[in-house]
Amino acid sequence: MIIRSATLADAAVLTDLSAITMREAFGPPHNPAELVDEYIASSITQPILEAELLDARSTFFMMVLPDGIPIGYAKLRKHTPPRRMKQRNAIEIQRIYLLQSQIGQGQGRTLLQYCTDWARMQGYKAVWLGVWERNYRARAFYEKMGFKPFGFHYFQFGSERQRDLWLEKQLDA
Repeated sequence: MIIRSATLADAAVLTDLSAITMREAFGPPHNPAELVDEYIASSITQPILEAELLDARSTFFMMVLPDGIPIGYAKLRKHTPPRRMKQRNAIEIQRIYLLQSQIGQGQGRTLLQYCTDWARMQGYKAVWLGVWERNYRARAFYEKMGFKPFGFHYFQFGSERQRDLWLEKQLDA
C-alpha cells in the first residue's frame, strides 16, 4: 500500500471513491438508498471536493495499491475542537473510508495510524472524530485503536438528522 497526499489533480478520482465508499458504508440495509443519494448529491460532488482540496485547513491522504488504484482516503481538518474535549491542541479526522473489499485486511489500521502519526508530527496532542452511533463495526475498530468517547453531535445526512458519537485519542509525544 502507498499512502500519499491528495492534490487538486485527484479531485475526480476522490469524488468517485467518496461516493462509492459512502454507499458501501451507509447504504442499504443501514439507510435507504435515496437518503444516501441525497447526501452524496449535496455533499460529495467534484466542485465540493475541489474546494475542500484547496482549503488550507484540510489535508487529504489517499491510499492506493502499487499500481495506483485508490482503495481508501482520509481527510483531516484543522478547526476548534468541540467544547467537551479537554485537549484543545487537536485535529479532527473528518473522514476515513476504505472500499468494502479492503476492510478487514489491516489497511484501515494502517491509514488511521498514518493519520495519527502525521498529526503527532504536526504538533497535535490529540485527534478526534465522529462516528455514526449505529456504525457498530467502525465504533469497535476505533475503540480497538485507542479512541475514547467524549460526547456526541447531530449530523445532517441528506434529509435525516443522525447522531454521531465523538471519539478522541490522545497522542503520545
